[in-house]
Amino acid sequence: MKRFINVAAIQMEIRTLQVSTNLQKARHMLEDALKERRLDLVVFPEDCITGPLPYNLEYACDITSGAIVFFQKLARKHRVYIVCGSFIRKKHEGYFNTSLLIDRKGNIILEYEKNNLWIPERQYLTPGTSVPVVKTSIGTIGIVICWDLAFPEVFQELALQGADIVCCPSYWTREDSGFLMRKYPGANAETTMVDTLCPARALENEFLLIYANGAKAAEIFLQTTKITETQIGHSQICAPLYGTVSKIEHNQEGAIHYTYDRHLGHDAENRYYLRRDRQQSLVDIN
Repeated sequence: MKRFINVAAIQMEIRTLQVSTNLQKARHMLEDALKERRLDLVVFPEDCITGPLPYNLEYACDITSGAIVFFQKLARKHRVYIVCGSFIRKKHEGYFNTSLLIDRKGNIILEYEKNNLWIPERQYLTPGTSVPVVKTSIGTIGIVICWDLAFPEVFQELALQGADIVCCPSYWTREDSGFLMRKYPGANAETTMVDTLCPARALENEFLLIYANGAKAAEIFLQTTKITETQIGHSQICAPLYGTVSKIEHNQEGAIHYTYDRHLGHDAENRYYLRRDRQQSLVDIN
């Protein structure tokens, strides 16, 4: 595997139900990021194809849908691994918030279904039940999605499977705390959570974390109306030993890059024994 890898997170505005607009935005932002440097892996935000779909499930995709083929062609054209954000996928047992890892040849090599659904999602989505990883030429990669960030056990499971890179597409808004924003003015829970949990997950599990959030407005179409919220942005890349190494401090569109030395994770483990102690704890329990 390569020792040094170039990774990027894309923070883009997502226009709900405007698939073509979103895909062209993703293409332009990817190509602009590639002008900065050669990239091995790029991560897009959650719901970046359609936006959230609580009442528009006819927009659900499959892995053979044109939007997914679009990302496969981008990966093949630019010879880059892509995490295509996430999309709502119809399967026979329900609808799943799904993310894919596409390799440099345009092949889908990893599928992840969001395990920990945000509260409104539970009304129309089914949670996933596994957290797979895949070995690639740039490292062992896993995916989580947005609210998974609040559940350390998901990341611990990825670490135990040998993940050294974890990608986290997200669609996180300032209004997620609801009435608590008014009850506790100035608390700013959403950015505090993201800015705390991202480096914590990278440090406590000794892997690279790439967190890609949406930008600007968040549009959510309900049954008879539309609400508009505000994305928190704060996309960031976090590494073992260092914590946050690259970050967008606002919610405007943009891309961040980082060249990751995979020896960081190995050296951190050899010093702190976090993975082996966790594995030993599981053995002791059993």
